[in-house]
Amino acid sequence: MLVLAAGIIATGCAVNQQPELPNLTSQTEIEPEQQVISPPQDIWQRIRTGMQIIPAGGDRQADGQLATAVDKQLAWYKKNPRYLETVFKRAEPFLFDVVEQLEKAGLPLELALLPVVESTYDPLAYSNSHAVGLWQFIPSTAEAFGLERSDNYEGRRDSVAATAAAVKFLKYLNRQFDGQWLLALAAYNSGEGNVRRAVARDIAKGGSGQFWELKLPRETRNYVPQLLALSELVMDPAGHQVELPNLPNRAFFTAITLSSPIDLDLAQKISATEPELFTRLNAAFRRSVTPQRGATLLVPQENAPALKAFLANTDPTQWAPYREVTVRWGDTLSQIAERYNSTQTAIRTVNQLQSSQLKVGQSLIIPPRGELHSHIRELPRGHHKYIIQRGDSLWDIAKLYSTDVAQLRKLNQLKGTLLRPGDTLLVPSAIGALGPASIDKPSLRRVNYEVKNGDSLSRIAARFAVKTAQIVSWNKLNKSSYLQPGQRLTIYVNPIEI
Repeated sequence: MLVLAAGIIATGCAVNQQPELPNLTSQTEIEPEQQVISPPQDIWQRIRTGMQIIPAGGDRQADGQLATAVDKQLAWYKKNPRYLETVFKRAEPFLFDVVEQLEKAGLPLELALLPVVESTYDPLAYSNSHAVGLWQFIPSTAEAFGLERSDNYEGRRDSVAATAAAVKFLKYLNRQFDGQWLLALAAYNSGEGNVRRAVARDIAKGGSGQFWELKLPRETRNYVPQLLALSELVMDPAGHQVELPNLPNRAFFTAITLSSPIDLDLAQKISATEPELFTRLNAAFRRSVTPQRGATLLVPQENAPALKAFLANTDPTQWAPYREVTVRWGDTLSQIAERYNSTQTAIRTVNQLQSSQLKVGQSLIIPPRGELHSHIRELPRGHHKYIIQRGDSLWDIAKLYSTDVAQLRKLNQLKGTLLRPGDTLLVPSAIGALGPASIDKPSLRRVNYEVKNGDSLSRIAARFAVKTAQIVSWNKLNKSSYLQPGQRLTIYVNPIEI
């Protein structure tokens, strides 16, 4: 059951006043050996000690609506232990760094659970609103809070950079709503302007403008209770008959800054990191070779020494495939850059060119850039994984992958047809639905897209890095018919490519 602090309920905000602590420097009150406080050995205990939004204790009756909503979420979590097991396992590589950044910023450590609600702690998560990564930043917010994006790097999928941006964003929202965390969280989900207008409407009607009184989108009204329910579970797992995984309070990964580009497949093999984990840790890279300089790789701590030794004892030209080409008559720098999948800036920098003018017979070094990064997974031949989205059914997924429900149930040892968003299914390659070129595409995400004025099949296909024929097939469209604004389309995207 949810237990709310009386002071919190009355204000709807975090407790900013801490209880008066004893003077730890007083030798008359405390013995010297008692002054050393060991850090928590468990990450969950560290989160508990840093909770500020809804601490335990107090009167739960001050807000019946919020308490009821949280209890409903608690009941769902407790009935779905497999979901919790999945999301906490996904959180393991990132949770320590998230807690570290939140704690250094002085923010409530319950916020370390927010990516569970946002993305199920999946750095490759992609939503219908084009939100990406653990913290589900949309492009405009990502830009506002300093996340870099390019054709070979997506900062929203960089767990360290995105967490730093989320810390800035959350601090900003908390200031905008005068320390009322429930309103700040609602604004994180549905937008600052939406929450401000809801508060103004409520106050105009004689209300207090607190979260539980606001008329907000249904998703937002469920969003805040989801986080509070998770906080309750972490605060008292035994009381809720929930078993949390054993996650030590120490860094999972080592960050290695590179002086030159490296082929990601090579780095993964040298570090002997499990391929899927390596991809999740380094999900920000959109191509198979890291950017030109200053890129940072994340590698599990136990795997880092092997990669560091390789980098220290090998020529950087061996880290990625450089090419040497001779300029032919009619060649231009832009043509060469396109031909070899590089950029004009990179070629000019490596070859110390003062301008874009080239001479026939001139030799150029073409720096590596790489093809679109493939999401490597070791799976049975002819199969890959599909991440379940809200609204998915076994029938829909079977149709997408040209199989049947019985086969999917057999592959995944399913006893029923219940699917949980965020879980993964083993599926056969979608030769029928997607075409032979898509056999190796991993972990497709289902997106429900609403057609807008000016949209065309080709424009939508380009936006989501798919083919027009695929959109036609998925939605049983007539090629001769025009799309209508407001029309809903189902699109299956590979988050690595968008």
